[in-house]
Amino acid sequence: MDTHTPYNCNDIARIALTMHGHSYFFSLRRHLNINFSRDLNGSGTQGLFIKKQNVDIDLIKVIFDYTDNKNDDFLYEADLIKDQRKDYEPTVNRGKHRFVAKQIELNIDWNGNEIQQWRADIERLTRSHDNLEDWLKNGSEMLVCCASGFFCRLPTILTLNDLKQYVAMGVTLEDLKTRLKCSKCGKRGSKVTVFRLII
Repeated sequence: MDTHTPYNCNDIARIALTMHGHSYFFSLRRHLNINFSRDLNGSGTQGLFIKKQNVDIDLIKVIFDYTDNKNDDFLYEADLIKDQRKDYEPTVNRGKHRFVAKQIELNIDWNGNEIQQWRADIERLTRSHDNLEDWLKNGSEMLVCCASGFFCRLPTILTLNDLKQYVAMGVTLEDLKTRLKCSKCGKRGSKVTVFRLII
């Protein structure tokens, strides 16, 4: 366990949360499993776990708890889910709550090359992409998935060449999102996120 990191609990938690938001990239290109649990023990405690594929040890483990303190430096807002752990008592949704990091466990050198690579990935993945020209300027591919509340199928990746063709046709980013249609459910209005094919 890395106990000599200069970063505080929130620094690590924020990076882990950002990696979770781009989990498809980190799964495909960095061979990581990133799992989020919205209720670990029936009390509403949430957890984020990052590990190498086919390896049992968590490289990063973050435990989040909800707070009612308005002054707490919260990291995100989410539904507070409490699973009663009994067949005859349903799962309870307590509505939106603020969550803070309560516990961090590291089994990786926070100053090592691998962490630095992840931080560089995050910097590229979170750059401004307000229009298709931004995507081309940043050399970013586009990850496209169904706009419904679940993945109808595996996401599709639009390459730089694909995006260049749309730009040449005068298609805007909003036009593109509305014209793309899910091949399974037929729903239009795709959700798009940044994807990088670089290794």
